[in-house]
Amino acid sequence: MKKYILLIVTATLAIQTFAQHDEQVTVEGKYRPKVNKVNKLTLEPETPQPFYELPSTEISLKDADRKFALNLEKIAPTAFAAKNDKLVIPTKNFLMAGIGTRLSPIFLYKHNSMLTKTLGLGVGIKHNSSWLNIKDYAPSGFMNNAFDINLTTSKFDGFQVDGGVYYKHDVYHYYGVNLAETPLTDEQIERYCPRQTYNTVGARIGLASTSTRTGEMSHSGSLDYQYTFDAFYSKEHFVGIDYGLGYTQNWWGNKSQPQKMGVDLSFQYDGCAPAGFFENRILFKINPFFEMKDEFYRLHLGFWLDGVSGEELDDSFFAIRPDLSGSLFVLDKKLEFYAGLKGGRKLMRFSEIIEENPFVNIISHDEMQVVRNEKLCFEGGVRTNIVEIIDLHLGVRYRHVGNDAFYGFGYNPGQLYDLFQYIQVPDIHNSYMLIYDETKTVSVLADLRIKLRNSLTADLGFAYNNCAPTVENYAWYRPTTEAKLKLTYDYDDELSFNASWLYQGGRYTKAPGENGAWDVQKMKNVFDLSIGADYRVNEQITAFALIDNLACQKYQLYYNYPVTGIQLFAGVKLRF
Repeated sequence: MKKYILLIVTATLAIQTFAQHDEQVTVEGKYRPKVNKVNKLTLEPETPQPFYELPSTEISLKDADRKFALNLEKIAPTAFAAKNDKLVIPTKNFLMAGIGTRLSPIFLYKHNSMLTKTLGLGVGIKHNSSWLNIKDYAPSGFMNNAFDINLTTSKFDGFQVDGGVYYKHDVYHYYGVNLAETPLTDEQIERYCPRQTYNTVGARIGLASTSTRTGEMSHSGSLDYQYTFDAFYSKEHFVGIDYGLGYTQNWWGNKSQPQKMGVDLSFQYDGCAPAGFFENRILFKINPFFEMKDEFYRLHLGFWLDGVSGEELDDSFFAIRPDLSGSLFVLDKKLEFYAGLKGGRKLMRFSEIIEENPFVNIISHDEMQVVRNEKLCFEGGVRTNIVEIIDLHLGVRYRHVGNDAFYGFGYNPGQLYDLFQYIQVPDIHNSYMLIYDETKTVSVLADLRIKLRNSLTADLGFAYNNCAPTVENYAWYRPTTEAKLKLTYDYDDELSFNASWLYQGGRYTKAPGENGAWDVQKMKNVFDLSIGADYRVNEQITAFALIDNLACQKYQLYYNYPVTGIQLFAGVKLRF
């Protein structure tokens, strides 16, 4: 029952995401379902992890149900967000269909059922596209398709096995030119603003122990494969193998609070060919750890040993990073103080980069770093639910990254000619390449949730980020200040309303200047207001409507890539 509720809640969130669609949308590789946008600001709390892993302090376009995303963790351990929330009736099928003002169709279907007592089936289909060109700049459009099928079984004694395959097909039209300022013919638009197509095929299988008894070894493992390629000769093969081994025992203290020791192992292979230049890259990690907890504390002690090698790397190396985190609970667990110290390396995969920014054009192996090196990461803060109707979280983050990546350069056709004449890649107008710099970032975060009478809920979020690059003038495109206010109101059992106000300020970019020079420009602040409503016709049918970007603010995501103005979406949700 809990599994079904979780799946339907996830599907409902995805539908709301679709309804808040704007002109560019990407779909996550594994269908859960979830829509990842590249065009709106949001503050989306993430589910707390068992070991209190460091949440991202950066703006990430791939994990958004709006145009940008800021990750703040859910309030823990009180889990107030679940109290008095309405339960969603489990169902095997969920279907949503709608259309937007640009004749943009929205379609999502999710099926979950048990084929036998021990075998479960999940199927997902998703489509979203723009039938009318966006003509504020050069004509442009998009299309996103995703298909996913999963099987889960608990037939094996003491283990659960799940696996599935997925396929994604995304099309974007590069249009980073203002036709009013730079008139282009239809032939020039076709040449300098081509359509980019991304295809991804993947599969995964995982195994995990179902036993939670003390004195027994627990095992978990997974195998992932993904192949991604685009229209301009770039491709990537990825293989990931993860394995975890743990042992739980009551060495001391309360028998209901055992201690755990174990090790997590990870191996990743990434064969990437940006525009035809092939690279082999390997990353492995070893993470031994020890955990202990009681009624008033949790403690995780460990370290990461990682190694990286590759044909195009300057060197192959090993490094040790801390993996420490802990929480202290007081006032009957209504007040939590937490802190953590971590670090490590991560492959910068081509597939993840294009999900974050589909206008990236990596033309040679020199333009793509293979690992993100987080030298030191610290987090600390407080979470509280002392006042019954209020959840509050205050936190501070520090990150020292050796090779932070920025989307800092938008190139014009003439500037790209010398680079592209040696490889068969079009000279795309205003596409982005990665630049790297060592950065130190301090972030102050606040998250507040107020719930009144089970009918009115207010979510407020705020973040201040001070990112200091070593060489670059600014942390290009990263905002200094972000804020969100979201209100939901249930008028009665049938009718509900919602509103979101989103703000983002302090973003800078390099823009082409005179005589081939680059000018620093401050981008227009993001101010985005959306309102929506849902009307439940009966237990199965719900109608929805949403007015997006009510203030019609055409702020830019990247230089010469503005969002559209006001848009209206409407449709129905069906459960059966």
